Amino acid sequence: MARPNPIRAIMEDSLPSLTYQRRKLFRPSNTDIKYAYNIINRYCFDNRLRMPEITQRQLKGVWGFCQWNWEEQNSGSYCTIDIVDKWFCPQWFMNTLSHEMVHQWQWDIYRWDHQEYHGREMSKFGGAHGPSFYMWRDRFEYYDLNLKLYWGQK
Repeated sequence: MARPNPIRAIMEDSLPSLTYQRRKLFRPSNTDIKYAYNIINRYCFDNRLRMPEITQRQLKGVWGFCQWNWEEQNSGSYCTIDIVDKWFCPQWFMNTLSHEMVHQWQWDIYRWDHQEYHGREMSKFGGAHGPSFYMWRDRFEYYDLNLKLYWGQK
């Protein structure tokens, strides 16, 4: 028997009505964020990432972003993640967090391979939304996550 998959359970849950979504009533707690991060890390990234500082706040024009740093942070990651504090539904939250985790993977893990294979450091803009980003698309689809460049806010 297949092991239950907590990511798929969240993503396959029925979407709330548009009226509910427009009010952006899903507001994850720090416990919700930690749980979501840990299951995405476990199932998609084989627990290779270290949980960075994740901050919720109002953001203009984006759902979230991963800030890359040259120095290792207290968390053991070289990144911090900022996400909005109000969501249409849990599925949007999961898609956005997993998207930012790909950027964290690019900076915390892939950039060292890049340096070894190419003989030079990856620039802060080298990962972004190129081939190393989209190589996760199939794995994400398996878990019903949608790896996209951009989600409109309207």
